Amino acid sequence: MSDPKISLHPPKKILLGTDLSARGDRALDRAAQLARQWDAELLVVHALDRKAEHVSDLVDPLPSWRQSPSQELHIQKQIRRDLREEVAQLKIHIEEGDPAQVILDTAAREGCELIVLGMARDELFGRTLLGSTVEYLLRKSPVSVLVVKTRPNGSYQHVLVGTDFTEESRWGLEVAAHSFPSARLTLMHSFEMPYRALLSDSTLSHQFAAMERATIAEFVRDTALPEQVRARLQTTIEHGPPGLMLRRFVEEQHSDLTVIGAYGRGFLFHLFVGGNTPRIVDSVPGDILLVRAHREKAG
Repeated sequence: MSDPKISLHPPKKILLGTDLSARGDRALDRAAQLARQWDAELLVVHALDRKAEHVSDLVDPLPSWRQSPSQELHIQKQIRRDLREEVAQLKIHIEEGDPAQVILDTAAREGCELIVLGMARDELFGRTLLGSTVEYLLRKSPVSVLVVKTRPNGSYQHVLVGTDFTEESRWGLEVAAHSFPSARLTLMHSFEMPYRALLSDSTLSHQFAAMERATIAEFVRDTALPEQVRARLQTTIEHGPPGLMLRRFVEEQHSDLTVIGAYGRGFLFHLFVGGNTPRIVDSVPGDILLVRAHREKAG
């Protein structure tokens, strides 16, 4: 039996989950841009909530001239109208049910390799935040999830990859390199160093810095990267909370995508969506890609 290997090709099937709200336009635009860039099929999924719609109709019924004979047809027209540019391979799926479950079931049935989602917005405080559907999918999705926060302005230009030197973070770097080969790519390792004051001695400090550089260099050397990407990959090591260090880098260096490769129970995943610590997905501006290793059997 062949050992599984990591599939590094860009996704050929992208699923966009949308609630058709105005805040979902950014995710729609980004999903469409990636589908064109990768020559991928885009599957737009919308989950119907019949109970909520029934209550709305009772409270504020539509006049006869606005009642659509087919709600599904109306939704399909809206999605196609909202697309700014044509997508060659476009499918629209509308199904009644819980949005998160509809998205997961559809992604599994259709063999989608990437789920694209938008952020919710707190209108009172004017900030973006995770909705329950997005948070559930970040925790449960077996495929990679892209959370779109910013309005697209062409393809991603500067991609920041976080690493803790684990195999799952290596997958994140490999996927980023193969999916965005023309983008500027930076690899960051950040950690809070206890008793840092003990390294105030210049000799110890220099030795520790040399060890850090050697560790990240070895990590890069053992990672499957296209040569043109390897030649221009930048690395940085920061001492501080990972979420804070990633956020400062994005703000100061204007990277537009942060990539994290993580297991569901791994340290980086915990930082990404779990616990009471400031989560990367909340604290880091710009779009965020949580990479799940997609395995295929070796030929």
